[in-house]
Amino acid sequence: MSMALRNMAAVRVSAPVVLSTVAPQATPRPVTALHRRSFLVIDPQALVRHGLALTLTSHHAGAQVMQAATLDEAGEMLRRGTAADLIVMDVDGLGQDKAVQVAGFTAAVAPTPVILMASGPTGAEARGFLAAGVRAVLSKNDPSDVLEHAVALALSGEDYVLMPRPSLVPEAPSIPSGGLDMAGLGTLTGRQREIFELLVEGCSNKEIARRLGVLEGTVKVHVRAMMQKLGARNRTQVAVLAARCARRPGHAA
Repeated sequence: MSMALRNMAAVRVSAPVVLSTVAPQATPRPVTALHRRSFLVIDPQALVRHGLALTLTSHHAGAQVMQAATLDEAGEMLRRGTAADLIVMDVDGLGQDKAVQVAGFTAAVAPTPVILMASGPTGAEARGFLAAGVRAVLSKNDPSDVLEHAVALALSGEDYVLMPRPSLVPEAPSIPSGGLDMAGLGTLTGRQREIFELLVEGCSNKEIARRLGVLEGTVKVHVRAMMQKLGARNRTQVAVLAARCARRPGHAA
């Protein structure tokens, strides 16, 4: 089982208990033809489209998979009467204003569900695409099983969306345009350096005060002084710088 699916819980449905001692003779039901799914794959790369088509038909026997290289080509196909149960589209080749283009396309093809694929979408990007109307945002690095489950969820008609777990985690605050003053690290006092190293460990002001045997107010005073030396606007940016320094080769505690 892939790592992407290990967080999903399976529920076993027990067999019903038969109360009667004599089972009635069952009347055979006529076999009806299964609905043949139709998909539309949109990607500028022919080999990628072909791979997605093979993946979809491997999970949906007899499915018809149409292919388009651009949104304009896909839109023309749909205007000519091409019907699709679901659309899988690439977003990397859309250029700027991706969310705007996605919103316009999903509105035009509604209520057909759209699954979007991107190369490492950020949390903000994934949330923007979902707000634009797509039913799932997948990374191109995901295994095919993830696409299978996303397709099943989108076709279920239920009002759920699928997104990468990292998209739910708040992103680190941005650094000011001028950047932080790395040279300011050399101006820190011995006590400030101790506090900085504890920030690397992710300690709060209260934890730092306890470990250094000082008052929490004293820690706050030192942090404010460090903010001035490092050009940071708040304590969080000092912690971000501390974390970056910790990842640098040769960083010594």
